[in-house]
Amino acid sequence: MTNSKELVKQLRQMTGAGILDCKKYLDKANNNIDEAVKLFRSEAGVKANKKGSRIAAEGIVNFYEDDNSILLLELNSETDFVARDSNFLSLAQSIGKNLLNDDSNIDMISESISTAISKLGENIKLRRHIKISKKNNAYGYCHNNKIAALVELKNDDVNLAKDICMQIVASNPLALDEASLSQDILESEKEIYKNELAKLNKKEDIKRNILEGKMKKFINENTLLNQPFVKDPAISLSKVIKDNQIISYTRYEVGEGIEKKTENFAQEVYNQIS
Repeated sequence: MTNSKELVKQLRQMTGAGILDCKKYLDKANNNIDEAVKLFRSEAGVKANKKGSRIAAEGIVNFYEDDNSILLLELNSETDFVARDSNFLSLAQSIGKNLLNDDSNIDMISESISTAISKLGENIKLRRHIKISKKNNAYGYCHNNKIAALVELKNDDVNLAKDICMQIVASNPLALDEASLSQDILESEKEIYKNELAKLNKKEDIKRNILEGKMKKFINENTLLNQPFVKDPAISLSKVIKDNQIISYTRYEVGEGIEKKTENFAQEVYNQIS
């Protein structure tokens, strides 16, 4: 065993590994710090591969920006506990900065993720990201690292952009307007309402009117421009925007669309002790 506290401290600062692991790597490397780092990275890669198949549906979403661009990303972990760890948050920020500087810098990011997996003991995945130029008046908003949004406006208006982003985060619109809504979604919704109305003992013209009303309500509630404004539900967002225009918007929510494994913690504990 190495007795060099300084070497252990140095290796911990370089890799983030625990004290016992640092001593192990230094022993194997005969106190050669460079070789110890290589051993750590090699084992980190092996551990990352082993954990790579485990479901990572927790994590964070956030946006990062520089003078030229703004970037939205989702970084996943297996548990919310790790998602709140300062090392995980620092990793997300580091990845965000790297992607802002160079979209193709994936190898460096993969190495950072492998190191974090070894250190934090969970599968970690960069699930998605999008970067847009600030030339089009792009802005972002994040709520508790769990839901975030970006918006591009035709005209510069910081306060309006923040309000729109908050609206997107709160109301989760399916599309910008009726023309942008997927026809498959509209047909599916219409079919649901038709099946409901078929059970009613009413005339066909009355059923048609009810169907039209339901579809109009569905469109208004699920299209950003037609939704009630989050700060004043008496008016739609389109009335607030006035002469400005939304060029694009993006919304990320942690873990959306990922099928989460149902945990039976009592059974898990029993399996460990039996």
